[in-house]
Amino acid sequence: MVAGFLDDGDTLPQGWKWKQQLEQLINSGETVSLLAIGKVKYEVLAYLGRRKDIQIFRLETRYLKNRRKGLGLKVTVRKLSK
Repeated sequence: MVAGFLDDGDTLPQGWKWKQQLEQLINSGETVSLLAIGKVKYEVLAYLGRRKDIQIFRLETRYLKNRRKGLGLKVTVRKLSK
């Protein structure tokens, strides 16, 4: 399993590299776990919801240790086998 961390800085145009990294890991057959905080968590859910070839295996929400950062989203995904 591979993990990634996303925050508000990753919503900038140069920060879209999480999609490229996700594609590389998903295509290699890995189960990928993503942790997203801030506004980017909605973008992650929207992106994963549009992809019909990616299965959301587990979805968790939790408050972070520093509550000022708000709610965190942990998503575990894998590619659907054909």
